[in-house]
Amino acid sequence: MANYFHVFGKRRCKFCAQTTKLLEQKELPYVLAYCDKAPQALDELKDNCQWKTVPIIFEVVGQNESFIGGYAELEDYLSGIQEEEGRGEGTDNISGD
Repeated sequence: MANYFHVFGKRRCKFCAQTTKLLEQKELPYVLAYCDKAPQALDELKDNCQWKTVPIIFEVVGQNESFIGGYAELEDYLSGIQEEEGRGEGTDNISGD
């Protein structure tokens, strides 16, 4: 089963660069799609996600893709995963939070 992050961004976007740097530091696999030459496709993606900026980040687990948000949301998401792993709760946490 493939587990990775899918990042949509632009070449001159500092938050896109920070996103890939963060994922590399944490040794997490990712696919980066630059959308500079496809502005209409990027606009459609933004509309579908109801998100105004890049990067637009998804987590892909098997056949399922979950929208994370942008760089700040990815940081929060990864921090939450580390906290769960530190408590040994993993994906079995059903507290409803």
